[in-house]
Amino acid sequence: MKDYSELIKWLQDDITKPAVIRNGDYADTIIRVPYDDDFDFLFHQNSYNGEPLTVNTNMVYCGIYNKLDGQLYDIKYPIKGKLNEMDSTKSMQGIKQGFTDDVRSFIEGVVGDDVDHLRSPFFEDAQYDNRLDDFRRNYADSIVTRMYLGGDSADDVRFQCGYYLDRSSTALMLRYLKYHDATVEEAATGYWQTHQDDILLELRKNEILREKLRSIEMNPNNLLNKQRAIMDAVKNSGAKTVNVTVIKGGEQYSFKYNADRLSRYLDSRYSAWDMSPKDRDCFYERFGRYSEFTPEDITEISYRGKTLYEADSLMHDENVDKDFSEDVEAEDEGEGFSMSM
Repeated sequence: MKDYSELIKWLQDDITKPAVIRNGDYADTIIRVPYDDDFDFLFHQNSYNGEPLTVNTNMVYCGIYNKLDGQLYDIKYPIKGKLNEMDSTKSMQGIKQGFTDDVRSFIEGVVGDDVDHLRSPFFEDAQYDNRLDDFRRNYADSIVTRMYLGGDSADDVRFQCGYYLDRSSTALMLRYLKYHDATVEEAATGYWQTHQDDILLELRKNEILREKLRSIEMNPNNLLNKQRAIMDAVKNSGAKTVNVTVIKGGEQYSFKYNADRLSRYLDSRYSAWDMSPKDRDCFYERFGRYSEFTPEDITEISYRGKTLYEADSLMHDENVDKDFSEDVEAEDEGEGFSMSM
């Protein structure tokens, strides 16, 4: 062979004689080692004296040829990028991930969100209730907060299978390529038989999450609704800095603020370090050194004279100090600010 164009025919014709690609005195020899009737492993050896298959030189693995679909898998140098029409683009790691995803999807399709057909003696044990109570007290609220501020609703809570392939074998991955559905179902059945406790526990946890999310959705005055409204309003504005008005301790104050900070979940507290130095100094003077503000403190957010967000008027304090920075709106909205400490 003078180049790689004849390598396709060599593979398809199932030739056992080594394929030699020459380039002057350089030779790249490729051999096939049958794994079974349907798969060949490919190895190559480099030679700089023009001789193929020289002694005392290692053979290096470079891919798998699947006779069933005529595709190459897990291909590496020197054939990587040379046989695009036969390249499945799937590495061994990619095959493993595909297998894992397929098994998870299979189990999730069987389980759905129905707990009634799952039975386990584990759930007659007090440890079951203790684990659920621990989840409700210590984890559920933080999970719900991240989900809700990320745009999720109660309807988005779905069972997600925890199956993972700890140690994969070449034999299993090739069986998956050859008998896709049977291999996936076999693995899913094995997981189902040994992990019903885990599956049922996750379903019960999901019920807790849905309950909490629905409670938030049905309560417009929940603080998370305020924070989510702020995040959405600022995120869709395209602004780099916005004008923010807050009320803290009955006192009103307006300042410029980093828009990106308001559009991301930051544990419900905003630092004054994302203000301009001038506004930060005034903020500390009014509210105390190292003071912060929360979504509940924000009454209005504007950008270039347009109101992006406005809190419910019932939450405003009618006796607030009217002396606040009136010049904020007049400043150049595109002006940057220092983040120096």
